[in-house]
Amino acid sequence: METKEKSPRYGCPRIALLVGNVLGEAIDEETVRRILAKHYRPIPGKEPSWPLPIGNSYNKLWSMDLFRLESVFLRSFWVMVVMNQFTRKIIGFSVHRGDLNGGAICFMFNKIAAGKIWPKYLSTDNDPLFKYWLWKANLENIFYIEEIKTVPSCPWSHPFVERLISSCRREFTDHVFFWSEGDL
Repeated sequence: METKEKSPRYGCPRIALLVGNVLGEAIDEETVRRILAKHYRPIPGKEPSWPLPIGNSYNKLWSMDLFRLESVFLRSFWVMVVMNQFTRKIIGFSVHRGDLNGGAICFMFNKIAAGKIWPKYLSTDNDPLFKYWLWKANLENIFYIEEIKTVPSCPWSHPFVERLISSCRREFTDHVFFWSEGDL
């Protein structure tokens, strides 16, 4: 319990490894998970909650992320997903074949945002593509959207779009073959 209270970001595998090193005997991570579920209660207010005031306002914050898929012909496709943080509604998907650059992500975002009511803020991760000058100019000068960066190495600061991506992978793209951008 003390390890989890002092370092709340430590997961069950890491705690199991630490306890195993101290005791000299291997501990199963499922045992640690059951013990923590029964006895550990996180201290309120310790989790990152910076998007809550913004995200709890209708159409104020969109979350965006990219993920890569491989076709049957082993060609790379990048998928951009944008969702409304308040309603958890998917704003749109956009697909790009090949390598990404700043111009490609601008085109993908413009394709998704066309005809929609733009938010005031956009939450992105710390990918170097989002530091490209054309991307920043697109957001600031065309859409008048302020970009909010997520906390590095903290998936809790971008949870809903990350969960959407994992659901898309698990329930669709891992089971369905696709050949081209149109199929995807």
